[in-house]
Amino acid sequence: MNRLKKVCVSSLLLVVLMASAAAATEAKSEPVKAEPSAAVAEKAAAPDPETVLATVGSTEIKHKDVAAIIGRLDPQRAAMYDNEMGRRAILEELVNMELFSLLGAELGVEKDPKFIETMNEVRKDVTRQFAVEAIMKDVAVSDEEIAEFYEKHKENFKVPETVRASHILVADEDEMKKVRADLDAGVSFEDAARKHSSCPSKEQGGDLGFFSKEQMVPEFGNAAFAMKVGDVSTEPVKTQFGLHLIKLVDKKEASVRPLDEVRAQLTESLLNEKKAGVYNDQLSKLREKHQVVIVEEKKEEKK
Repeated sequence: MNRLKKVCVSSLLLVVLMASAAAATEAKSEPVKAEPSAAVAEKAAAPDPETVLATVGSTEIKHKDVAAIIGRLDPQRAAMYDNEMGRRAILEELVNMELFSLLGAELGVEKDPKFIETMNEVRKDVTRQFAVEAIMKDVAVSDEEIAEFYEKHKENFKVPETVRASHILVADEDEMKKVRADLDAGVSFEDAARKHSSCPSKEQGGDLGFFSKEQMVPEFGNAAFAMKVGDVSTEPVKTQFGLHLIKLVDKKEASVRPLDEVRAQLTESLLNEKKAGVYNDQLSKLREKHQVVIVEEKKEEKK
């Protein structure tokens, strides 16, 4: 059903956007005036959803019909149409759609074989959607199931030991001597990084943020994780990128992410797993109930 609604809404919006392009552009480009009191008054006097905005023959088009279209738009387009001019454009297109529905009835399009074929496919699609929704409606995950899964799979939520470090990267020993000279003269590590480092982190005073040992090349990772917080490496660390002088800023021990932090992720994962199980179980039962023959497989059996 949702798929059918989306198709219908997409068709409507395409026409709305084409038919009211000029009006919409004008509404979008027109500067918004600050009228706080007017906005408050408008909210206070929210229209009744059942208010009839137009009639086409015996059919009524209500405020809720227009609001429903706006509600299905992405936020940017919703903002474009959630104003007097935009709502009027949608109302006009709803009227147009109803008029063409009446024309279709007058022309007897429902008797057209292509129409019948299309409607049969739509009916099948909607029936399938409702069937899947019916078998899924009671599928849920309890807090107990989430907690049990978490306890059994804590290793999946381990956070490795991480450190936060800054570094100064230079090409050779001559450049490193200049860095050392500045540091010995009282220049801060951060200022020396900004002055000498060839790494983009120089803009942050050489700060690399938190990282695990595996995230760095072995020489750098091993050196950083062997240091104490506040230390600066006594000797430059050589890697494929050059020479690094490292300062260890902080260290976090390995830990396990708490249940509350991963609850939403677990709920979605377990729910999807349950739904997949229900779906596949139902398919197995249906295949047993209704004879399914794959023609190509049948041909292979005869060979």
